Amino acid sequence: MDNDIKVGILIPKSQQYPTLDKDFIRGLKLNNLKVKFFVESIGIGSSEKVIIEKIQKLNFQEEVSVIIGFFGHNNIMEVYNYASQNDILLLAADLGATLPYETTTPKGVYINSFGLTESCYHLGGYLTGKKMQKIATASSFYDSGYGMLSAIEYAFQEKANFSGHYITPFVPREDESSQMDQSINAQEPDAVFAFYSGLYAQENADFISQNKITQKYPFYVTPFFINDKILDDYKNDPHELYVVSSWMQNDSDTADFTIEYKKAYAENPSVFSILGYENGLILKNILLNTDNNLSIDFLIEEMNKLNITGPRGNIRFDKDTNRTIFNHYIYELNIDSLNTISFKKIETLINDGHFIKASTSFTKPDKIGGWHNAYLCH
Repeated sequence: MDNDIKVGILIPKSQQYPTLDKDFIRGLKLNNLKVKFFVESIGIGSSEKVIIEKIQKLNFQEEVSVIIGFFGHNNIMEVYNYASQNDILLLAADLGATLPYETTTPKGVYINSFGLTESCYHLGGYLTGKKMQKIATASSFYDSGYGMLSAIEYAFQEKANFSGHYITPFVPREDESSQMDQSINAQEPDAVFAFYSGLYAQENADFISQNKITQKYPFYVTPFFINDKILDDYKNDPHELYVVSSWMQNDSDTADFTIEYKKAYAENPSVFSILGYENGLILKNILLNTDNNLSIDFLIEEMNKLNITGPRGNIRFDKDTNRTIFNHYIYELNIDSLNTISFKKIETLINDGHFIKASTSFTKPDKIGGWHNAYLCH
């Protein structure tokens, strides 16, 4: 690889996850890519117009034709279409918090996702496979607009009763903690599915710290539900708490990546770190045989042949969706005799990619609520 190979980086900034940009870039650079980076901020990442303007700047001013970006979901197809129409190879990372209704991924655009909706879908199959028929949900009205509820409901296929407690973010009732407790108790659920992020997760943690609802039922949550208050409560009184995800910190199967990251930066990697690392690893491998041939057709050919091993397993792009496919897991929260908390992998949820592929043919709802950028949570 030549040092003159130019790569654009588009990165958002999050108030609630202030290290998002740093973690993503650190993960990417851990691959020791011999390229010249041009980094552009896309603000909070919710404006497709801003993202396209930054792509234009990189492409016209710096003559960059290979771009890596961490994006949300708001009108993101506009960004993908622009990149494709202008012969730009775009390697996108996202959290996978929405379903790609009625979409096809344009030529030259590849998406590496954390797969939150896929986690929810596979969790639904896992719960019904265990003959659980009454599942309560706990979320906020902003959270539940994602498609995450749609994903788990699709998996239930009317095999489970599913309803729950929803908080209006930042406008709680005076007795919101009690309301949550009563709503979930009234269902006498076999388990609770709960998901929040950012400030909503902090708000939720305050309520469940008061009502101790997590100590009454098995709770299945997404990674962003977990915060210091949740962990402190667990330490004081351990209970059944499970996380569904394609990756968690301190996963023993990805110890090599964690060790390498901690050696370089003296910190544990985050979700954002692993997405940056994987995208850097993908780029590193497609550039190995380029000999400075950065034509879009050649790069696409290399992307379509990609089949490598990364921290979350085999990295390749599905030929129909141009998206990565990873297995998901159930992690159980544990505490040892030294009061150290860890996440123990107890179940593998095999993912063949069919759910996301099927969702591209689902009819798009008239209105999709919720946040479009799962990491912002303002």
